Amino acid sequence: MHFTLLSFWLFMCGVPFTSAARNPIHLVNNTYTNLLIAINENIEEDHDIIKYLQELYVDASADLYQATNQRAMYGEITILIPESWSDAMTKEKATTETFESANIIVDVSHPDYEDAPYVKQTRPCGENGEYMHLTPRWILDRDWAEYTYGKSSKVLVHEWAHMQWGLFIEYPDDTNKQYYLDANGTVEPTRCSLAITGKSYDFTNCDRKGCARCNTDPESGVIPDPWCVYIPDETNQGTGSYLYANYLESVVEFCHSDPAGNPNSKHNPVALTKQNELCQYRSAWDVMLTTEDFINDNNPPIAGLNTMPTFKIVRNEEFRTVLVMDLSGSMIVDNRANLQHQAASKYIANTLPLNSWVGIVQFSDDATTLAPLTKIVDDEARRDLVALLPKSPTGSTCIGCGLRQGVQVFENSIFGSGAGGIIFLTTDGEENLSPYIDDVLPDLILKEVIVDTLAFSESADPKLVEVSDKTGGNSCWYSEADNSTALNDCFTASVTERTSSRTDIPVQIASKKTTIVSGAATTGTVHVDSSIGRDTVFFFFWDFSSTVAVDVIITRPDGVTIDSTNSQYNRDDNTKAIFIKIDRIAEAGEWLYEITNPGFSSQVVEVSVDSKSVDSSTQPIRLSSTPSTDYVTDSPPMAIIYAEVNQGYSPVLDAKVIATVERPSPHSPVDVQLFDSGTGADVKKNDGVYSGYFVDFVEATCITECRYNIQVAADDYDQAAQIRTISRSGAMPRNYTIIPGEEEGVRVGDFSRVVQGGMIQVDNSVVYVNWSDPNDDPFPPSRIIDLLVIDTSYDNASVTLQWTATGDDQDKGTAFMYDLRFSTNFSQILNNFDGCDELTNANLTNGTLTEPKESGQIEVITAILPSSGPGFAYYFAIRATDDVGNIGISSNTAQTAIVAAPIITTTNKPTTTETTRETLSPTTVEITTMYQPISDDVETWKYTVLGISVFIFVLAVTGGLIVLYKNYKRKNRVTPVKSASSPTMELESCSHLDV
Repeated sequence: MHFTLLSFWLFMCGVPFTSAARNPIHLVNNTYTNLLIAINENIEEDHDIIKYLQELYVDASADLYQATNQRAMYGEITILIPESWSDAMTKEKATTETFESANIIVDVSHPDYEDAPYVKQTRPCGENGEYMHLTPRWILDRDWAEYTYGKSSKVLVHEWAHMQWGLFIEYPDDTNKQYYLDANGTVEPTRCSLAITGKSYDFTNCDRKGCARCNTDPESGVIPDPWCVYIPDETNQGTGSYLYANYLESVVEFCHSDPAGNPNSKHNPVALTKQNELCQYRSAWDVMLTTEDFINDNNPPIAGLNTMPTFKIVRNEEFRTVLVMDLSGSMIVDNRANLQHQAASKYIANTLPLNSWVGIVQFSDDATTLAPLTKIVDDEARRDLVALLPKSPTGSTCIGCGLRQGVQVFENSIFGSGAGGIIFLTTDGEENLSPYIDDVLPDLILKEVIVDTLAFSESADPKLVEVSDKTGGNSCWYSEADNSTALNDCFTASVTERTSSRTDIPVQIASKKTTIVSGAATTGTVHVDSSIGRDTVFFFFWDFSSTVAVDVIITRPDGVTIDSTNSQYNRDDNTKAIFIKIDRIAEAGEWLYEITNPGFSSQVVEVSVDSKSVDSSTQPIRLSSTPSTDYVTDSPPMAIIYAEVNQGYSPVLDAKVIATVERPSPHSPVDVQLFDSGTGADVKKNDGVYSGYFVDFVEATCITECRYNIQVAADDYDQAAQIRTISRSGAMPRNYTIIPGEEEGVRVGDFSRVVQGGMIQVDNSVVYVNWSDPNDDPFPPSRIIDLLVIDTSYDNASVTLQWTATGDDQDKGTAFMYDLRFSTNFSQILNNFDGCDELTNANLTNGTLTEPKESGQIEVITAILPSSGPGFAYYFAIRATDDVGNIGISSNTAQTAIVAAPIITTTNKPTTTETTRETLSPTTVEITTMYQPISDDVETWKYTVLGISVFIFVLAVTGGLIVLYKNYKRKNRVTPVKSASSPTMELESCSHLDV
């Protein structure tokens, strides 16, 4: 079975990436409905936040309407305020609105972006971002915000393009990408559109008269040094693009590729932008027209619409859930009812936070309420609820009865409604009594009840995933395999995925099963890191088939042991559980446990360890995960698994992240390593989001539809994980020189986390790959997206290229060979790859194209080219093929010109020969000074800053350049020939030019 390149790309575009946790937004009749903005509980009450948000979105709606050619504007906007805020703002309670589901969040600053608005993007081009993050300072300090980033409402439109349409920036995000070579070999600043005018300044050559010009000979083909920065003119004729310099008054559109369109917003496909690299050189509008908002001429332009949005303010509600538990006769099989009781006991006794609400319903032939919605106020309330859990299975399976009764529990409570409440439904069979799922599902949707479903065994009803999808819930599958911990993991995830911003919610640091033979013992270790330690609990669940309990001994990092004689040690023979709750704060370090089986037969023992943050003000390291889809209908089946490791908003980098995918019996689980490399399935490098393709779906005999369970584990046992601040920006600031910057990483130390990563269900119509047939290989290598020129030699007429190796099946395994092409015509390399000149091993002086490295490793080759000198711009692209002839999509385009360049020595600092100095605009100069807080006399301090800004700027730049030049000398001890696209030193002091 073989796919053509086109058909595979269409298949990829059709993969339904979903984010069920986020509030759904729809564009209906040119108006966005149901936009949710949420303010974090940690933000101090300030009614001006609400006032300014409303003002901003009134203006942003009008700007969006203009930017989309009268096709979109904001309509209904809900603002969720913290529960702790006073009643002065509103008394209306939230229903389905939560901070974790919000489209736009207001919270403390991000360590990388600081107070700059940004969108968390983890998905491919054209797919929604996760959320937009605004800070109180950016909202409240209007003078600072608009002076730094331009008109704030336009910043919101810029970020909306990332979040709603999956677009990427069109300004350079790397010092190596500030300039590029056009079709004539002329040096151009990276921007979109080309109509944006400006000047290039050497920020290392400034005095009181201003800064010297650079890039004064663009026809030479020599790419300027990294401190040569292009500053757009404040007065401009360019109208695009919002993804470039949205702060310019003239910019009111997104770039397009329509030959008949506005030439001042024409797309620039040659520029070295993320939009070009990740969207395959399509313009912003080309991508937008493929989204749900505008495809097939959805929401065509309508002139004269009233763009005023409406606002509703609601207060956050306490977490409330109803357990709806299957007690039909089949639950007696394999101790299912006992295992369900065991997991629910842990959930109520340990996982649910204080002051949350829980009810209990059992169903079989009909449904019964065992506990009304009850607030958990202390441990006694927890014990009382656990005592009410159902235990005795009998009868048939009426899933609709259970769901309907669960809604009734909400409606009979003090809340009076089920809106926003969560039903956690567990069942092991197909429904066989009315009312059926289809009968009650419309009512669940109408009443805004969220339903999480846990498919208990392979025989569970296949409609469960539909119930979760349509109500905004999560779906899980417990296979009953001896190595599966999905049952307890799913219960835990129902809470932790919705309360990730809270510090009173536990994280799982271990979750595994082990088989212990009669009379034997097994040991294991658990790492408690410095971010956790409160309310640490070790759980050990032994086999229900055994009449003899296991024995457990725990050894703390200081050598002190805890055994059955210790008051922290508790055993419950009814639920077959031992739980050891550590007093006070668990000591950071390695904890050892030893489990002994004194019984007469082997036992399967499950080990689970939970812990909370070390104190209420510290965010723990967290792990979360989700698949790109929970229901696969395409052939061949494929999905992407995403996982995120962070501490608060700080991404944890270089961790080891493994997804273990349980497959239908008799197939064994598969491990998939996830990477944060910006290659393969991963969109952005070093953002703490780890990604990987899963293609190992297998044909199996399943009772209903085949399911795959995902568990993800992250750790730092390789001693590499770190938190490193990497300066980033959402909308491009006026002070362009603050991008980028990077600080030294801080080691995280040993840690471990485990989470339930979701479930994937496969439609019965899917055609599987026959993995036993080596020729049945439909998956090409994934696209290479980081091809770049790292060196050139004028004397040798050579170029050195680098990229990250792709795999045989997407990013898995090893490709068969590379196809590397070049052209002096950009349009040809982009649109006619096969017609370009090919580079083979015969052209190489270093490296190989016929023996690729394993996926994820760095490839480097050096090739001889036919010509050098001014006017010769070379464009390169590469693709990989596998051993059956599947061809990957061509890569991003790398470019260079092989020209003679000035010699840079360690004793002669690069200077410009341009003697003309120009004073930068007051905006550009003033923005390089440290901005002050809002003052009662704003105008006074503005003029004061303006008067001294040039002097401070020169001092700051001079000091920064001393550091910069010392670093440059240290990094360049060998005297090199400066080439057009050779690696340039990182402009470390760029991020400090705002002092």
